[in-house]
Amino acid sequence: MSNRLLSSIKSKRKRILMERRAILKGSNYVLGLLSGVTLIDGSKREDIIVGDNLCFYGNLTSQNGGKIKIGDYCRIGLHTQINSVESIEVGNYVTMADYIVVTDNNNHPINPDFRKFMRMKMDKSGTNLWKHSDHRPVIIEDNVWIGTRVRIHKGVTIGENSIVAACSIVTKDIPPNCIAAGNPAIVVKENIERVPPPNSCASFNNENRWASKL
Repeated sequence: MSNRLLSSIKSKRKRILMERRAILKGSNYVLGLLSGVTLIDGSKREDIIVGDNLCFYGNLTSQNGGKIKIGDYCRIGLHTQINSVESIEVGNYVTMADYIVVTDNNNHPINPDFRKFMRMKMDKSGTNLWKHSDHRPVIIEDNVWIGTRVRIHKGVTIGENSIVAACSIVTKDIPPNCIAAGNPAIVVKENIERVPPPNSCASFNNENRWASKL
């Protein structure tokens, strides 16, 4: 059996498995062998909606009915985790590099007595579920670029076209058309929509649909 045929079989099998746990709204997907979808604590297939033309190498996890919505033409990198117990919305044309964590919750309560109780139960009896922690929605708008090992916390909105530099920790909103970096992430460059595109890419410059927008 050729490598191409084997790869095609694995890809079809991966799509079948993903369709059992998420709604796929399109027909064109690149699904990595380590990618996956996990539904816990009453979450259903309908809680995760994925747009078309997705390159997906990471993992989506919904607990207690947490909603995850991914737009069209997105990339979710290797070992990147999107974890929802409330709502995470990702727009169109969003790029996520590898080893990113996007979470709408604190993962665990901060109350000391409850944390002792969790250890006494040894993660049993549902004490480690995200619904016990503080949680707020996350919104990542269109055409956002997120670098390697970024962590995006609950209640955050990242504005359209913005870039989050590698290893940043996002705890507050990031406005559109800027670059943010650091721990915690702060804006280090604004008005990036005014930066001209490179002239070194012939396919970009020859496309009328792109040129008409510039």
